[in-house]
Amino acid sequence: MLRLNRNILISGQDSNCRGLIINMQNNSEAATQSGTSELDAVLQVVNELARKSASGNYIYRGEPECYDQVSSSLYRDFPVDLPLGFNVDALQEEDLVEARKFTFETDDFAILTELQHYGGKTNLIDFTADYLIALFFACDGKHLKDGRVVLLEREGEMDDHIYGPRNPINRVIAQKSVFVRPPLGYVEPDDIVIIPNSLKRFMLDYLRKSHGISAQTIYNDLLGFARYREIHQDALRHFHTAFTNEMNGDYQSAINSYTKSLDLNPSVFVYNNRGIAYASINDYDSAIGDFNQAIALDPDDAAAYNSRGLAYASIGDYEHAIEDFDQSIALDPDDADSYSNRGLAYLSKGDYNQAITDFSQSITLDPDIANNYVNRGEAWLHLCEWDNAREDLGTADDMGVDIVQSFRNDYENVADFAQRNGITLPADIAEMLDG
Repeated sequence: MLRLNRNILISGQDSNCRGLIINMQNNSEAATQSGTSELDAVLQVVNELARKSASGNYIYRGEPECYDQVSSSLYRDFPVDLPLGFNVDALQEEDLVEARKFTFETDDFAILTELQHYGGKTNLIDFTADYLIALFFACDGKHLKDGRVVLLEREGEMDDHIYGPRNPINRVIAQKSVFVRPPLGYVEPDDIVIIPNSLKRFMLDYLRKSHGISAQTIYNDLLGFARYREIHQDALRHFHTAFTNEMNGDYQSAINSYTKSLDLNPSVFVYNNRGIAYASINDYDSAIGDFNQAIALDPDDAAAYNSRGLAYASIGDYEHAIEDFDQSIALDPDDADSYSNRGLAYLSKGDYNQAITDFSQSITLDPDIANNYVNRGEAWLHLCEWDNAREDLGTADDMGVDIVQSFRNDYENVADFAQRNGITLPADIAEMLDG
């Protein structure tokens, strides 16, 4: 029995899966090559923005899709067919008259930025002084649509309508916010860089790893968190639906909902969870594909290596499984599950001493994983270490493990064990395992 961090994955060993192993190895290599080409594409976009920025004095706005206009929320609140001469800024002034009754603040711009902060309709458009932050906003959300970064010259006719924040809050500082108050309610961009939807998740990964720009740094207060939740609410809803279905054993429904969540917001833990759901219906090719995606997004995620190792072990590819468990342990040396899983891979390979070492380390980290005792007990049997075998099998039995059934997962009975391994078990141990 192979053990996941989150639940149990029961795996059979099928010698007919060798062709499938080759396909999976090719998938892994293809994922590596694909990751390199996508990084090149990401850097091409970043370099394009850097070149454009060098030619002018710009501020930037990231949008997750290519809207018809770059406009304020107050302007967008009105019908498209506005009458000739409609003055959105005059409407803003009327709002300010009422807003002053609700605050001790006397500065109009400070009132507007506070309203903007709390989600009120204003004639301000959020920009940033940093094109990398604009890239984050262009990629964070609406993953099925192309995003864009809008460039606006600070100088010229818009110069008098660009404002820096006063008494900025943490989130405004983190976002390097700049505000534009357009007289007409919208602005005409000086330049635009399109971000293909296929690059969004790779761009977010690049920004997080190379520049420390992520949801946690951009939305660094509770109101920001609420905004982040609003943007990704549909993805979260699909995720929790999938997770509930998975816990109830409805793996196909879980896979469908995880897929919807990934379409809206690709993330490591959703790929990992969908991979586990695929493995639960023995679709190991799809499972490994998802674990590859999780690792591509975050090569430091120990759980993804552990999960992929389990999938490889489930099809008998113990070499690749052990490589993944090695990486999982290197990233998280206190994870008892990874040692337990690597011990099972070594046990399946016939490396009983290494299996015992791993089971023992797992037991040291977490003495309550009952299967470690029955698995280590089986390894002792192969080494004819009878006293140790009796002790471990007895401990597993006391912890509620059906040691007879566990033994029969690998052997038909004691006689089958003796025939296949050339080992005759002591009578008392044979009685324990024959039931």
